[in-house]
Amino acid sequence: MSGFVRNSMVNARLIIDRGSGPMNMAVDEALLLSAPRTGPTLRFYQWEQPTLSLGYFQSADERWRHEASSGCTLVRRSTGGGAILHDLELTYSFVMPVSQQDKSAAQPLYYAFHETLVQALADLNIEATLVLRQPLQQIGQGEPFLCFQRQSVGDVLTAGSKICGSAQRRQKEALLQHGSVLLRRSSFAPELPGIADLAATSVSAEELAEIWLPRLERRLDFHFQACSLNVVEHSTAKRLAEDRFGADSWSLRR
Repeated sequence: MSGFVRNSMVNARLIIDRGSGPMNMAVDEALLLSAPRTGPTLRFYQWEQPTLSLGYFQSADERWRHEASSGCTLVRRSTGGGAILHDLELTYSFVMPVSQQDKSAAQPLYYAFHETLVQALADLNIEATLVLRQPLQQIGQGEPFLCFQRQSVGDVLTAGSKICGSAQRRQKEALLQHGSVLLRRSSFAPELPGIADLAATSVSAEELAEIWLPRLERRLDFHFQACSLNVVEHSTAKRLAEDRFGADSWSLRR
């Protein structure tokens, strides 16, 4: 069961864009804040320059553990997990209104995106699977700094390597999920192979989004219509990019 079955498809917004590290995080936050009024929104996006994003709970000092990304822009996400080097990837976010009492949407949403991604990759003759069991962590070892060196139940793997992971953040009346799909190896994180390196098949962000979208529509029972941020969202995102996600007081807060 998808967890999103309705009698007919509901219209929802689709935004395709790219931005700086602070702006990309700010747009996701602005969409989360507006979701109770504007409804569900799917966003596919890319990054104007290679960017290292820290998980909400990570220490900023940890970034120096990763020399290859030391010259990259640094941002901090509002979601948890390990650090992500955003470069040669397709990033997505999805927001939807949820009632304060409804606790049932989170897990179905997570699997809706990851299972349809596996199906979309199969359309490209790329084999991918989900992590079915939590891997055992070796005694005495902490978690790796990079998100894509960690594996959790539901992550998407190709040839044994993680190519997609997602995280969620919930407010009283809305839910945000965002995640990254590694398309190919970045020189700023050379230890992380992408789809092109693992499957010997190259896929662009635009091609993957185009193939993934109809599967998401069927799974979620939404018809996505292309649009842009509204005036309030754009103003909110600009303010958040300057005052929060682009500020050291946020990025270096831990």
